[in-house]
Amino acid sequence: MKTIISTWWTLSMVLTIIPFSRVIGGSTVTHEDSPGYHERRLLAHLLDNFPYRELARPANNELEPLRVELGLAIQQIIDVDEKNQQIISNLWMTVKWTDPTLRWNSSEYGNLTKIRVPPSKIWVPDILVYNSADSRFDPTFHTKVTCSEHGLCEWIPPGLFKTSCPIDVTYFPFDVQHCEIKFGTWTYDGYTVDLHPLNDSSTLNDTSNFVLNGEWNLIGMPVKRRVQYYTCCPMPYVDIRFTITIRRRALYYTLNILVPCMVISSLALLGFTLPVESGEKLSFGITILLSLTVFMLLVAEAMPATSMSVPLIAKYFDCVLLMVALSVVFTVCALNIHYRHPSTHIMSPWQRSLLLEWLPWLLYMKRPGREWSPCQKKPRADSATPSFATTEIQLMDRSPKRKVGSNGMVPQLDTIIRELRFLTERYKVKDIEDEEIHDWMFAAMVIDRFSMVFLTIFSVVSTLIILLNHP
Repeated sequence: MKTIISTWWTLSMVLTIIPFSRVIGGSTVTHEDSPGYHERRLLAHLLDNFPYRELARPANNELEPLRVELGLAIQQIIDVDEKNQQIISNLWMTVKWTDPTLRWNSSEYGNLTKIRVPPSKIWVPDILVYNSADSRFDPTFHTKVTCSEHGLCEWIPPGLFKTSCPIDVTYFPFDVQHCEIKFGTWTYDGYTVDLHPLNDSSTLNDTSNFVLNGEWNLIGMPVKRRVQYYTCCPMPYVDIRFTITIRRRALYYTLNILVPCMVISSLALLGFTLPVESGEKLSFGITILLSLTVFMLLVAEAMPATSMSVPLIAKYFDCVLLMVALSVVFTVCALNIHYRHPSTHIMSPWQRSLLLEWLPWLLYMKRPGREWSPCQKKPRADSATPSFATTEIQLMDRSPKRKVGSNGMVPQLDTIIRELRFLTERYKVKDIEDEEIHDWMFAAMVIDRFSMVFLTIFSVVSTLIILLNHP
C-alpha cells in the first residue's frame, strides 16, 4: 500500500513539474523568439556588469578629456520681455558623446544596433544654461538616451528656456535683437570634458521647424565656442554660445502708431491755411496738441519701459510734439501781428523789409500792385509815403495863415477852404492808416506761410532722418 501511494505521488509531481518548466524555460522567459528578449538580455549585460556607471566619466584614459558635442534646434519664440530683459524660447538640445562601456556585438544580440536607456542609468554630461533666468535653472525634460552598438550616445532633451537677454530698443520698432544662450558643463572643466559644437550642421543650429511668430522674425542662430577662466578655479571651462538673432515685425506699430502720428502732424500744418478772421485758428492748434498728448499716453503703454536707451519712435514723437507746439507759437505770433494798429505800433524799416519784401519774394507771395524783387530799386527817402503818425501830427499842427479881409464873403470862403483842406487831409490819414493796417495783416499772412513751409520741411526731414536711421 505504501509503495502504491509513493508511486502515485511521484507520478503526480512529475506531471506537474513538466508543464511548469516549459513555461519557465520556454517561450515566456528563455525562448529567443519572445518579444524584447535580446534587448532585455543586452540591457542586463550592459547595466549589471558596470556598477556606478551613472557616476563615472566614460573615458579610456583618465588624463584625456571626453569629447562632447552640442547642437541646438529652435522651435518657437514664446515671449520677449523688454522690461525684464528676458526671452522665453522652445529649444531642443542635441548632445552626443562616446561611451566605450556601452559597446556590443550586434550579431550576438539578434542584430540589435540601438537601445534607449533612461539618463539616470548611464553617465550624461551635466550641461546647464549659464544665463538661465528660470527658477528651476534646468528646464529640460529628461528623455531617454539613444545608444548605438559602437558606444555613440545621443541625447535630445527638449525644454522651455527662459534666459536673460539685454534688449536694445534704440531702433524700436525697427530693432534687431541678439539673444545669447550660453551652455556649459557645471562641474567638469576643459581638461575632463571637451565641449564642442556639433559637427552635423543640420542639427547644429536647426531653424527648419521654427514656428512663425507674429511679432518677431528669426534671422539666424550662429554658434561660437569659447574657453574661459573663472576666479574660482585655475582650470579652463568650455562653453557653447548660441545667438538667437531676431528682428521685430514693424507692420503693427507702423499702422497703429506711426500713421496716426503722421496724420496728426499733417493736421497741425493744415491749420496754417485757416484765415485769422475765422477765430478758430488758435483753438484748432491747441486741440491738435492735446490730441497728440493723449495719443502719446496711450502709445507709452505699448512701448518698452526702459531707460537704457531712447527708442527711435520716442524721438519721432518728441519731434512731432515739438512741431505741433511750434505751430501754436507761430499762430500766436501771427494773431498778434494781424491785429496790430498804426496808433499803437509802428512798423520799423527792417520789419517792413523782411515781412513785406524779402519773405514774400522767397515764398512767392504777391500783393496786387505791390510786386517787388531784389533787382528793383527802392524809392528815395524824401519821396517815400509818410507814416500815419507823422501825417497826423502835421495835420494837427496846421493853422490858417490867410488874413481876414473886409468883405463878408471872404471869411466864409476861407472857412470852407480850411474845412475842405482838413477833410482832405483826414481822408489821406485814413488811407495811410488803412494801408498800414493792411501791411500788418499781410505780414501776418507772410508769417503763416513761412511757418507752414518751415514746419513742413522740419516734419519731412525729421521723419526721414529718424525713421530711416535704423539697421
